[in-house]
Amino acid sequence: MSLNAAQNNPLQPDLQFRGFTASPLLGLPQGLAVYQDGVRINEPLGDAVNWDMVPESAISSLTLLSGANPVFGLNALGGAINIQMKNGFNYSGTEVEVYTGAWDRTVGSVESGGNNGTWGYYANLSYFEEDGWRDLSNSDNLNFYGSLSWRNGDDSSIDLVLQDGESDLTGNGALPVGLLNLDREAIFTAPDITRNNLTMVSLSASHYLTTGIQLSGVVYRRENDTFSFNGDLSEFELCEFSGGALALLEDSDDLEDELNIELDEICDGEEPSITNFSGLQQFVQNQAILAGLDPEDFELEDVLEDLSGSGVISDEGLNNISNRTQISQGLEGQLTFLDDLAGLPNRLIVGYSYFNGDSRFNSVTELAQMNPLTRSTAGLGVGTFLDTASTNIQTEIDTWGLYFSDTLDLSDAVSLTLSGRFNESDVTLRDRSGERPELNGDHRFSRFNPAIGLTYQLNETVNAYVSYNESNRVPTPIELSCNEFIFETAQAIAEAQGEDPDDVDFECRLPNAFLADPPLDDVVTRNIEAGLRGKYQGINYNVGVFRANNEDDIIFQSTGRATGLFANVDGTRRQGFESAFNGTLGPVDWFTSFSYIEATFEDHFLALSPNHPFADDDGKIAIRPGDYIPGIPREQFKIGGSYQLNNRLSLGADAFYNSAQYIRGDETNQLDKVDGFAIVNLRAIYQLNENINLFARVTNLFDTEFENFGLIGEEPGELINFLSDNSPVFLGVGAPRGAWIGARIKF
Repeated sequence: MSLNAAQNNPLQPDLQFRGFTASPLLGLPQGLAVYQDGVRINEPLGDAVNWDMVPESAISSLTLLSGANPVFGLNALGGAINIQMKNGFNYSGTEVEVYTGAWDRTVGSVESGGNNGTWGYYANLSYFEEDGWRDLSNSDNLNFYGSLSWRNGDDSSIDLVLQDGESDLTGNGALPVGLLNLDREAIFTAPDITRNNLTMVSLSASHYLTTGIQLSGVVYRRENDTFSFNGDLSEFELCEFSGGALALLEDSDDLEDELNIELDEICDGEEPSITNFSGLQQFVQNQAILAGLDPEDFELEDVLEDLSGSGVISDEGLNNISNRTQISQGLEGQLTFLDDLAGLPNRLIVGYSYFNGDSRFNSVTELAQMNPLTRSTAGLGVGTFLDTASTNIQTEIDTWGLYFSDTLDLSDAVSLTLSGRFNESDVTLRDRSGERPELNGDHRFSRFNPAIGLTYQLNETVNAYVSYNESNRVPTPIELSCNEFIFETAQAIAEAQGEDPDDVDFECRLPNAFLADPPLDDVVTRNIEAGLRGKYQGINYNVGVFRANNEDDIIFQSTGRATGLFANVDGTRRQGFESAFNGTLGPVDWFTSFSYIEATFEDHFLALSPNHPFADDDGKIAIRPGDYIPGIPREQFKIGGSYQLNNRLSLGADAFYNSAQYIRGDETNQLDKVDGFAIVNLRAIYQLNENINLFARVTNLFDTEFENFGLIGEEPGELINFLSDNSPVFLGVGAPRGAWIGARIKF
């Protein structure tokens, strides 16, 4: 398991496991299901996971379950993460923790819990604030988590949970390599702000109907309101004709190169014969005729008539502003049967789940000026909006599932597990603006996923296991909302209304400006793994191999700007080896792990990557079977431990290594990789007295300069003209050395 700095914010990491991702980045294909006390916290619009809304100090335990286990429902392609929170029966006392240090980071939490044997309570308030180590990168986060619990011995339990959180996060993203080489703390464009406001209520209960039958379940409602404000470089060029008329032009650079004309002279009013947009259009088409080209291929896009607001026009920057409200609600109930089967010990679980996700998303794009020093559009919006870039949609996903899991002990040494789940999902999309009926759509996906596993206790200390399982994920509303099929529908509507279908201007400014290219099929993962786990001379170990084949995997393809599209790929594969060891040697507790992953495409196909130096004339690159999937390091190695120096002082250290990885947009593996790196961290705890301990932590001890993410974007020279390296490669910059000190006080 690893994290990367795609967003470059400590509360917005991409978590990766076996080449699958759980990320807050809306639009990134997700492959891990995440549950918090039985509540699915993958957001309904795009299966994203907002890690800033999971208060770390309130976590009791976190379990990573590997493989495509169907019992965990949709999206558990690479595995599932089960987060168990604290309550009054697994936490007792009152504790305050605070630490501060590098980058003006201040983190604090206060928690209290306890029980009287029947009733229990737990409350946690946590706060995070920092200026960040990069320019203009301040963030803050406040979370409350509380629970009220009831127990009737071991027979019955009820837990009522209330969670409320809000965050204001800045994630400035990757840097072009030319700017990175000059200043690692710099930003490309700003601001990049995400604000979350979450409220969640859940009620879970369990009760033994008899000594061998337990009924348990959970009902919940979760609402997250997200505001996003991103400042970007404008895609347009302001054209002011000699007659005083104005227009915004798109893609004029390509036009100039192909027709060998200087639009700047016309748009600066230096060409008196051209006084308006119609004259410019005619001039361009005449130049095409002179060049022996089809003039119909050179129709300029005049977006001036699609502007609204103040009327002030700027071609410097854009403010992409969006709001989305995502409401998740559902229930899950299951029966557990512990009675023997044919005289053999058996554990059978059967269950039902229902999930409803209602999302409303609207976005606008405002013309803005740009501060040339900070490359920020903050406070520089001109009040004029690009109407064709606005979006106002509502999506709803309804999913129900039936599942079972049965474990039968065939002998004292051998256990067989059979499980399966049937899922059916209905995804509905509706345009709320009244301007885009082509966005309306209804999609249905259904599938049964089976699994089988066998464990064999070779002896008292060695257990062998092998399993086969399947899981699937349906295309998310974010992947279905904008696509080629909808574009063709819009053209058909225009033609039916007597309009020219070629004049249809179809842009979809969904979050992160992603576009999609369905019809998309659901992704199906077939996973097999085997291994050994046990204990040898005081050393705990787990070693295994795995292979996960994805059918109709969904990948993102860049169009070269801030937009892109999604597409199914017939086959991808993730296979490899994993090992983990830990133990105690005198006063030293230690651990180490190593994983090797081969993540490859298993199909011939063409993918968009127009800024790739080896792209064809259509901006595409040819992927072949065996090409490595970008963004996934082959090798990962971790080692660490703690040393109890005396009864007061404990010292610890850990190190991890990530090997090199290909950058997104280079699916053909022709460009330089993001270099591998190794990081060392230190920690120390001093027990001042029975109730107070002091601690210190240092990350990236040797101040290693590293990057752990990469992609191909646009050449930055249009915005930054002083770079000697104008490469379109952008890298996610790792944080420099940081140090913090703090105290933990128990009452």
